[in-house]
Amino acid sequence: MHTTSKNEAKQLAKSYSHNKEYKDVHVYVIYCNRTKQYYVDTNSLIRLWEKIIGYYTNGFFTSNRNE
Repeated sequence: MHTTSKNEAKQLAKSYSHNKEYKDVHVYVIYCNRTKQYYVDTNSLIRLWEKIIGYYTNGFFTSNRNE
């Protein structure tokens, strides 16, 4: 899911992390420099133009230290 707002992406990731299907799974918030958008994914593989902002696990946010 793509969003233009960091807060909107974090809210979306948090809601996914509360879902029973994603229990104990990291839900990442990733920023894309090319499209200037944030997106939410369970896959942590990123390209050179992307940056992981942080991730949610069971509703708890963990920030990336490089942010």
